[in-house]
Amino acid sequence: MEISVSTTPTLLIVDDKPANIALLSDMLEGLADIYFVDDSTKAFDRALALQPDIILLDIEMPGMSGFEVCKLLKNNPDTAAISVIFISAHTEAEVEFNSLAFGAIDFIGRPFNRAICRLRVQKHLLLQQQAKALLESKQRLYAETQRLQVTLNSIGDAVIATDTDAIITFMNPIAERMTGWHQADALGQPINEVMALRETENKQRVTNPIILALKEQRIVAMALDCELVHRNTAQAAAVEDSAAPIFDQNGKMLGAIIVFHDVGEAKALATKMSFLANHDQLTGLPNRILLHDRLNQACRLATIIERKVGVMVIDIDQFKYLNDSFGHQLGDELLQLLVKRLQTILEPDHTLARTGGDEFVLIYPDIMQIEQISNLAQNICRVVRQSFEIRNKKYNMSLSVGISLYPTDSSSADELLRHADLALFKAKQEGRNRFCFFSDEMGRRMLLRHQREQALRQAVEHDRLEVHFQPKVSLADGSVIGAEALVRVRHENGSLIPPSEFIPLAEETGLIIPLGKQVLVKSCQQSARWQQAGINLPLSVNIAAAQFTDPSLVGLIEHLLQDYKIASQMLELEVTETALIDNPQHTASVLAQFRNLGITIAIDDFGTGYSSLAYLKQFKVDVLKIDMSFVKDMLVDKNDYAIVKTIIMLGHSMQIALVAEGVETAEHQAALLALGCCYGQGYYYSKPLAADDFMQYLKAGK
Repeated sequence: MEISVSTTPTLLIVDDKPANIALLSDMLEGLADIYFVDDSTKAFDRALALQPDIILLDIEMPGMSGFEVCKLLKNNPDTAAISVIFISAHTEAEVEFNSLAFGAIDFIGRPFNRAICRLRVQKHLLLQQQAKALLESKQRLYAETQRLQVTLNSIGDAVIATDTDAIITFMNPIAERMTGWHQADALGQPINEVMALRETENKQRVTNPIILALKEQRIVAMALDCELVHRNTAQAAAVEDSAAPIFDQNGKMLGAIIVFHDVGEAKALATKMSFLANHDQLTGLPNRILLHDRLNQACRLATIIERKVGVMVIDIDQFKYLNDSFGHQLGDELLQLLVKRLQTILEPDHTLARTGGDEFVLIYPDIMQIEQISNLAQNICRVVRQSFEIRNKKYNMSLSVGISLYPTDSSSADELLRHADLALFKAKQEGRNRFCFFSDEMGRRMLLRHQREQALRQAVEHDRLEVHFQPKVSLADGSVIGAEALVRVRHENGSLIPPSEFIPLAEETGLIIPLGKQVLVKSCQQSARWQQAGINLPLSVNIAAAQFTDPSLVGLIEHLLQDYKIASQMLELEVTETALIDNPQHTASVLAQFRNLGITIAIDDFGTGYSSLAYLKQFKVDVLKIDMSFVKDMLVDKNDYAIVKTIIMLGHSMQIALVAEGVETAEHQAALLALGCCYGQGYYYSKPLAADDFMQYLKAGK
C-alpha cells in the first residue's frame, strides 16, 4: 500500500498492565502521538488501522504473547514495515536474541531507564520517518519516470537521448519511425549513424546538432533547410530540431537530448498559402499584390536600362451579360479558357494578372519600340474574337484594352495603372472591342471630369445646389402660365457647370437620386413662398429615370405637399420617355399613385426617345413637351417641321397639352401657334432665372 509521511510520528503501546502503559506514555511524551491497547488479541487490528511508526510490544501477555503478535505483524504486507520494539522484565541474552530474531528492531528491558528508553525510541522514530520519506521519494520518482516515458512515447515530436559521447541511450517511437531504426538496434550507436542529416540543396552530410550541444554545452538549433534520410527507404524528410545538454544538480554534464519533427507538410502548406496570397484562385494568375510588386520591379529596371514598360488593362466586353445569362460556372470556365488562350501568345517575361471579376492587367517590360505593345494588343483582340467552345456549344467574347507607357505617360507604377484605366474607359466609350493608348488630352479631360464630380458631390453633400426657374408662357400673349425648376451647380470659382455635363455625371456616379431629392425639396419650398406672396403658379420638376424607380419617391412627394401645404395641381413632374418604358408595370403603378394625388405628369423631350402611341394611351400622361432639338431647326429643316407638326397633331388627337421647348425667336412663336401649339418656353421669353430674379420677372409683368 502507498505510504505517505506524516509530520507527527505515531507510536502504539501494547501491554496488559495499565501501570506500564502510563509509565511509558509519560517517558515518551512529546516524541509522538501515543496510542495504546491492553489486550494483545486486539493489537494486530489496532496496528492495521492505525499504521503507527513504532509499536512498543510487551512479550509476556495473556491471550497472545508479544512474539505471536509480532509474527502476525511481520507476515502481513500492510504492517510488515512497522518497527517493533520488544519490552520485557527478562534481560537475558537469549530473550533479546529471540526478540531480534522475530523481526524486532530493538529490545528495552524493565525496569526502564528513562533517558535511555526515550533516546532509543526517538532514534527509531527518526529512522522510521526517514525510511518512509525515502520510500515516498522512490514512489514519486517512479511515477515521474513513468509519466515522462508515456509523454516521450506519446508526443508528436521525435526524441533521442545520448550520453556525453553522443552514443544513443534512448529513442521514442516517433524517432524510430522517422529514422527507420528500432530502439533496440540504435542503443549504443553514435547519433550520426542513426540520425543521418544532410542539406536539402547540395545533399552534403550535416553534423548532428547534439554533437555541438555536447561540445559547447549549450542549446543548439539545426541549420535551415536540412533533411533526415530514412534508414530503410532512403527517402528524405525536411526536419527542424534543437539539441540541449543535460546536467545533474552539481552542474556535471550527463548527456544530451535532441527533439525534432517533420516540417515537410508545414513547408508545403506555407508554400501553398504564399501562392494563394499572391495568385488568383480561379485562374492561377498573379493577383493585385503580386502585380504591383512586379510592376514596381519592371519600372525600376526600365529606369536603369532606359527602356519602357507597357501596361494593358484588359476588360471583357459585356461579361456580366454572359454571367447573368448562362450562370457563373460557365463564366468561370470561359475565364479559364481565355487565360489559356492569352498565355499562348505571351512571352515568358510578360506578367498577366487578374485584378477583378472580368478585368486583367498585362505587364510588358523592356519595350524598345511602341509597335511591340501595339502588335501584342492587336493579337490579343484577334485571338479572343475566335469563339470558345464549352460542352459542344460556342460562345463569343471581345475585349476592350487600355494601354499606358512608363515613363512616357506616367512617373510611377500607380499612375501607370490609373492612366491605363483611363485609356480603357476611352476604348469602351468608342464602342468596345478595341484598344486605346493613353494621351495627355485624355488625362486633362479625366482631370476635369474628376473636378466636376468633386464639385457636384460637395454641392449635393453640403446642400449647395441651386434651383433656377424658367417661365412657361402662353404663345398667344406671352403671359406666364407656369415654371420649370432647373438645377444648377457652381464651380469653386463661381462659374456655373453646364447641365449637359453634370447631369450625365450625376447619373453615372449615382448622385442623381440625392440630387433629385434636393431639387424637389427646394422647388416645393419656393412654391410655398410664391403662395405666401399670393402667386399661384404651377411648378414642374424633372424626375430622372433612377429617381422614378426609387420606391421612396411617391412617399417623399406626398410628404412635401403636406409639409409645405402645396395643392397637388401646383406640382407637375417631368419624366423622359426612357424612364417610363424601362419597366412598364412599375411605371403604370407609380403614375396611378401620382394621379390619385392630383399631380400632373409630363413627358419631357418627347420625340427623342421611344415614342409609342401604345405607351401614351397606357400611361395617360397630361403634357407632351416637344424637344428643343426639333423646335430649333423647324423653320429651316423640313423633317424637323414635320416632326413638330406630327407631335402637335398627336397631342390634339389624344387631348394632351403641348409645350414647345427652345422657343428662341418670334418666328418660332408664330409657327408653333399656326400649328396649334399653345404653350412654350425658351430664351425668346427668358433664360432660367434665380428665384429672386424670377420674382422680378413676374413683377415686371412679362
